[in-house]
Amino acid sequence: MLDNGVETDLHAITQNIDEAEVVSLYFPALGKTLLIDNRASEHVGPMVRIVPMADSSAERLRSVRRMRPELPRPTSLTLIPWTRRVDSLCVLGVWEHITARLHVHADAPTYLAEASRCLAALRRLETREIRSAITGNEYRTIWRRSGGADC
Repeated sequence: MLDNGVETDLHAITQNIDEAEVVSLYFPALGKTLLIDNRASEHVGPMVRIVPMADSSAERLRSVRRMRPELPRPTSLTLIPWTRRVDSLCVLGVWEHITARLHVHADAPTYLAEASRCLAALRRLETREIRSAITGNEYRTIWRRSGGADC
């Protein structure tokens, strides 16, 4: 599947989501990451959170370890850039894989509710970003119309 001239391998993405302990699904246009840590212990469950984008996989790993010091170092971390609209996660079946991972935990409704809140927050961030692009807020014009013509 092509996305802005870049091929997206949905099978590889969903396979990584199904298998990785920590999934960092980042949205370059929003500067945010949906961080899903599927690891759990007797005292702590999985984590779903929106965080700022990291500059590297090493930085993301350090941030996960700071957020979850009670858990051992993750054995697998996957970084997935998502350049499509937020709702395409649902349309393309990716969200289903994310929530399926959370269903296996004892307190699944809590984690699923947090995932839903994160999805809603990402939708709001995207709407705000689109509105800013249309109105010009926080954006700079790279060329101006010359002359008096409207064309």
